[in-house]
Amino acid sequence: MGKEKISVRQMQCLFVAFHVVMVAYAVLFLHPFYGSNDEFTLAAIASGAYGDYTQYFIYIHSGFGWILKLFYTLVPGVNWYTFVMYGLIFTSLTAVGWTLIGRSKKTGTILAVMLVLACTQPLYVEFQYTKTAAVVTAAGYVLLLGRSRRGKKEPAAVSAGILLLLLGSWIRFHAFGMVSLMAFGMWLSRAWLAWKDRDLRQFLLRDCGPCALAFALVFGSIFLENVLVYTPGSPEAHYREYDRARQRLLDYGVPSWDEYQAEYEALGLTRTDCINLENWLIADPDRYTAETFRSIVAFRRDRPFQWEYLVDYLVILATKPLLVLGFLVTVLWLLPLSSLKKKKNWIAVCYPYAALLGIYFYFIKIDRVLPIVVTACLVSFVIFVWSAAEEEIALWWEEKLTVKRFTAAFLGVVILTTGICVRMLATPVFQVPVQESEPSVAYRTLYDTISKKKDLYYAFDPFTNNGVELGYSIFEKIPEDYLTNIFTLGGWETESPQVVSNLWVYEQRSLLTSLYQSDRAVLISNTLLEHMLIHLQDTYDGIFITYSKLNQIGDFDLFALNYKMSGLKDAEEVTASLDRTYTAENGRYDVFEATVNMTPEELEGKSVFLWTESVESGKRRMYQGTWQQQDEDGLYSVLYDAGLPDTDQVRFMVPSLSYPLDDRYEVRVVIREGDKGKKLSTENRLYP
Repeated sequence: MGKEKISVRQMQCLFVAFHVVMVAYAVLFLHPFYGSNDEFTLAAIASGAYGDYTQYFIYIHSGFGWILKLFYTLVPGVNWYTFVMYGLIFTSLTAVGWTLIGRSKKTGTILAVMLVLACTQPLYVEFQYTKTAAVVTAAGYVLLLGRSRRGKKEPAAVSAGILLLLLGSWIRFHAFGMVSLMAFGMWLSRAWLAWKDRDLRQFLLRDCGPCALAFALVFGSIFLENVLVYTPGSPEAHYREYDRARQRLLDYGVPSWDEYQAEYEALGLTRTDCINLENWLIADPDRYTAETFRSIVAFRRDRPFQWEYLVDYLVILATKPLLVLGFLVTVLWLLPLSSLKKKKNWIAVCYPYAALLGIYFYFIKIDRVLPIVVTACLVSFVIFVWSAAEEEIALWWEEKLTVKRFTAAFLGVVILTTGICVRMLATPVFQVPVQESEPSVAYRTLYDTISKKKDLYYAFDPFTNNGVELGYSIFEKIPEDYLTNIFTLGGWETESPQVVSNLWVYEQRSLLTSLYQSDRAVLISNTLLEHMLIHLQDTYDGIFITYSKLNQIGDFDLFALNYKMSGLKDAEEVTASLDRTYTAENGRYDVFEATVNMTPEELEGKSVFLWTESVESGKRRMYQGTWQQQDEDGLYSVLYDAGLPDTDQVRFMVPSLSYPLDDRYEVRVVIREGDKGKKLSTENRLYP
């Protein structure tokens, strides 16, 4: 560097080496994690945790799904979802930096290094596919539109730009759309300069042609997916219709019951249904269908513009490192002030600010802007502003960057960028990795425990499922068949083909209703349990639902919902006895222990219930119990397991009763297999 003999190509290679070092720093010291539950679900689908490998990824285009499926088929032991996404992020940032350096060796190097430093945390650490799609799309536009005005376009760069635009649209089309709106300023700037220079022919060939080809490939691939994947009557077509209706309602807010009570009741919905929708408790396909969502959207009036949201986000944006860095380079572009009349890239530099505000105006009209959307827009905003400002910054400042000044400027911007991003680039080094935090360890322990035995399936309420992605490293492949018995009652994947096919294994179709119909289902909830009981009782007339606690894993309670079982037969030849009772968890539960006079062979695969009937009123209740067989995790068996030590002991843990089960009640132990049950002749020894 002292002799200024480093060529542009050598500087580009040094930049790539620096980029590799930053990725290694992020992976080794900044503790990367999944940035959303959606990311965990997509990684799980890709890894085969929902069943067989598939090219259908719900929000990701099937073309990209085929790429992932190919990698998993060839080398199944690697978490290719993360590595392919990481590779695209690295390629995209490298392409932008390579282009910047190619246009201006010294200024471009400084901007390229700043870009990598600024994007390390939002892209490599808080790993999320919407942001990945944004940076891939932005890089594609830089390769097609962001080169020097007089520079020649290399066929390889044009081809790479078209490919990146296609891949960006495949990863997340919504992100592709937002970034395309921001990139429009680059095209407008080119059009303006072409009109001034009377160079329309070159403009059409050089700038419009590649973009038109890229858009033809993007929308052509969407058309092919519609024809080949979303065929009428297919599970994928059904789910897309359902999820589009779900997005229009749940993503943008459920109208309140108090304001629209008459409209809800006209659809046959209750206040409980409204609360369910507000909480994303939608795993009842008979009740919450695509038509239900569309009907609610039809009577929902547009909410007034949320000006307070705009003020909130303008304040938040002002403190975002990416916006601050973009603004600083814009100020540098404005200097010296004496040259303002000579500025040529006003449109390309200023348009991203207007586009950023316009995108936020659109979202704020609907609801608060998601942080992920903010970051995705800011990443592309920085790339476009810097790319547009670079040529004129270099024109005024590069000749002043002599050997020592260039070195000082290089180190200065590294310190400046790191200082602005200190919370992102330095603080995490001294913090506990997200995967080792207390909530993450609890989730991981829970999932590892309940995924071992596939004869039961477990359903989370929507709140409990938040943050589940924290339990796994993004580089760790989620085991195949890991989530085939684990579901959530809320979220966009509730009606997806993967979830539906897994439920059929348990001869169930609806998660919500199957919770009280099946003795193979376990609910994990501490927030919406009572609410679900109300919903089920309101929706299905003639049933009385109760619940009992089966087990506890760490801070997570495992419950079973039960209903009035019909078709029970008396089995006087088999006996049982209720032996003792006591309270647990500070009086919150009454525990009853009993003995069943049946052989292990007779009990294999069967579940046990406590059946009570009031002698005076005739009211009946049922509670599911557990066999006194503990596995290696200390959990009691819901279904009798011949692989564990034999037992004839059972336990029922029910919400605290306000009355004793004495001679005012007929109490029976019920043994059930599938949809058949029999009441055993039961001796009540609870109260001597």
